[in-house]
This record gives sequence, structure tokens and C-alpha cells, in this order.
Amino acid sequence: MNIRPITFRKSADDILIGGCSLTDLAKEYGTPLYVLDAATIQQNCQIFTKILTEHYPNFSIAYASKAGLNIGIANLIAFEGIGADVVSGGELYTVLKSQIDPKKIYFHGNNKSIEELELAIANHIRLVVDNAYEVALIETIATRLNKKAKMMFRIKPGIEAHTHEYIKTGHIDSKFGFEFNDILPLIKKIHGSEWGEFIGIHAHIGSQIFDMNPYYDLVSILVGFMDTIYSEFGIDIPELNCGGGFGIKYTENDQAPDITDIILGMATELKLLCDGKKRPRPKLVFEPGRSIIANAGVTIYTAGTSKPISDGQQYLFIDGGMADNPRPMMYQSEYTFDVVSPSTTDQARYTIAGKFCESGDILAKNIVLPIVKPSEHIVVYGTGAYNYSMASNYNRFCKPAMILVNNNVASLLIKRETYEDIIRYDAL
Repeated sequence: MNIRPITFRKSADDILIGGCSLTDLAKEYGTPLYVLDAATIQQNCQIFTKILTEHYPNFSIAYASKAGLNIGIANLIAFEGIGADVVSGGELYTVLKSQIDPKKIYFHGNNKSIEELELAIANHIRLVVDNAYEVALIETIATRLNKKAKMMFRIKPGIEAHTHEYIKTGHIDSKFGFEFNDILPLIKKIHGSEWGEFIGIHAHIGSQIFDMNPYYDLVSILVGFMDTIYSEFGIDIPELNCGGGFGIKYTENDQAPDITDIILGMATELKLLCDGKKRPRPKLVFEPGRSIIANAGVTIYTAGTSKPISDGQQYLFIDGGMADNPRPMMYQSEYTFDVVSPSTTDQARYTIAGKFCESGDILAKNIVLPIVKPSEHIVVYGTGAYNYSMASNYNRFCKPAMILVNNNVASLLIKRETYEDIIRYDAL
């Protein structure tokens, strides 16, 4: 997977994404500005759908909405036959207002509220159950609404994936999911009930994972769980949800695996194991987020002044930072930078510093770029995932606009916030 959008084109005096000039977009919409390339999102969706259609046609792809969501993005992925994985009432409400098929929506969360569960059950959404208390809530709500809730259980597979501590979710002490033996009495409770339907099991081992082996281990572990469920209850589960977390390249130093190889390998392993045990092959579900949208996005900033620091470096100040991209501060994430329209080929070594009142508001350290003058634009690649969705109003910052580019046309996905928006909910 490329670091940059597939429609990226660079000339001596500009950069084009989706046929649109980044210089022109910055002038028309202002900066900071999120730009998403439709063609890249579509191609990334098709990486999953094409390989599975050929090799494991009983599948479903649920886009991990937390990576970045609005109605426009939801409609774009719906056109590719993709569903959604949501983790809040707000995400669920958004996708219900889009063209995504509700049958392809999976609702996660370790502490779903009564209101969220009511919205999900009323709309026949698949629930990924996280704890026994949630089962009791679902029983009460489904009975009251006279609905039959579709439930799968999130299981801790006990896999230690090599990723940042904050985004490891498959190990035993994770806050997410059950240990396997704890779900057996709950399956017994649900099976044959009038208010619930057990549809499968789910596991997610983490995010931004570069090692393929944990994914193959995951399939083997989950098939073992399937076998135990059949032995206990005579139930062949309809769905096996293997989550997402596939690593992608943010910089040239990242050694990300080929996602096609991972998906094909997991599907092949599942077929072999199920056939060997003479058990029906379940629907195979994946929940990619970052690998769908990250490299489709770039962020444009306007440079301010620079300030000399030690070792020949300079701080280069920009008009955004940690409020529109908190990932470098939270995860020590690294990105690839460029100057949109450099006025010289001479280079300088920069630390990219945001405008917010925190010393840690740094987007990059010790990178080499063409010399940047005030009012020139720089672009950061790979910002489609977890940038807007994690953005904040810190320092009462107005969140940037988001643009979708496609075939030389730019369309507004999200309006830029204004100062009036910032005070809109202040109670005098």
C-alpha cells in the first residue's frame, strides 16, 4: 500500500491529488485542510472485496468507523458494498443516516449505554457483546421492544501483537472482551431464547500490526473455540469476525505486509481448518479502518515563521498541530511530509511544531525539507485515519474542513468550524 494517494502527482510547482491542485484547495478552503481521495478509498475497499469474492465468497467487510467517519465517507464505502463497525451511538446514528446496509453494521463497545443499545436493537444491528452485564441489558431491552437481538461475543485470544501498548487489544489483560470459558453459559442462556440470537464470535488483536503470524494464530484459536462451542451445544456458528488492525506504511522505514497476502492467508487457513474438522465454513468478517482510509488522506498546512534550535535544526511553525493530529503526541507516530510549492531546492532540517500551548505539540522531529518560507504550504501524507476523528477543540481551536477530491472535482465533506461554533453550546 502506498504512503500517498494513488492519484498523487507532483510537478516542480505544485502537488495534485484527485486531479486537484493542493495550492488551489488551500486558497479556496483555507488551512489546515483535510483532503481525501475517493479513488484511493475505492481501491482500498476493493483490495478486500475482490480477493474474498474469489477465494472466500461468504464474507462481510465492516469499515472501522472510528478511523474517520461522516455521511459522505459512509456513502462512498457503501457503494463498494462495505458495511460498518461502530463503537458509539454517534457513529451508529451517522451510518444509519447513510446508504450503508444496516445488516452490515456491527456495534462494539465495552460499556454501551441503554440509549445506544435501544437504538441498535430497534434497527436490528449486530451487537458485539463485551461483558455479562451487557447481556442482561440486551435481554431487558429486546424483550421490551419485542425484538430478537443478534449477538456475537468478543473474545480475548491471548495474542501479544507487536504494536504500541495503547493499541494492543487482544491480550489477556485488555479491557475489551471475555475470556473464552466465560461465554459458554451466556451462549446457553441465549440459545433458543425468544429475545436473543447467538451469531458468532469476534476477536481483534490490535492496530498497526506488521507481523502476519499473529493473524494466522488468531484463525487457529478461533476455529478451536468454534469446535468447543459445537461440542458443547451442537451449534455451528454463522459468523467469525477476525477484526482488523492491518499495518500500513506512514514512512519509507515502515515494513508493512501486503494486505492481500494476509487476507488470502487467513481465508485459506480458515477453509483448511473447517474442512479438516468437517464443520461448515462460517461467514468471514473483517473490520479494516486505517487500511481503507489512511493513505487516501492528506493534510495541508500553512507555514509560519521558523526559529533556530540546536544542531543546525529549526522549528518550523504551522497553523495546526496536536488538535488536528494528536497521534504523534499520543503514539509517537511518524508521517511523511512535503512542501507543496517550494520556492527553492535548498534544504533545511526542521522540527515541525504546532501552534498549541503545549511543548509536546510536535508533528515531526529532525526531518529534511526544501526551505520553507512563511505562507508557503506543507502537506502531510497518510492522515486519513484517526486525524479528524481524534481532533479536538483544544485552545478553542476550530476543527478544519474536509474535502473529497475525485476526477478533478473537489466536494465539501465537512465544513470548517467557526468561532460561533466554538461558543454555540456555552450556557451563559
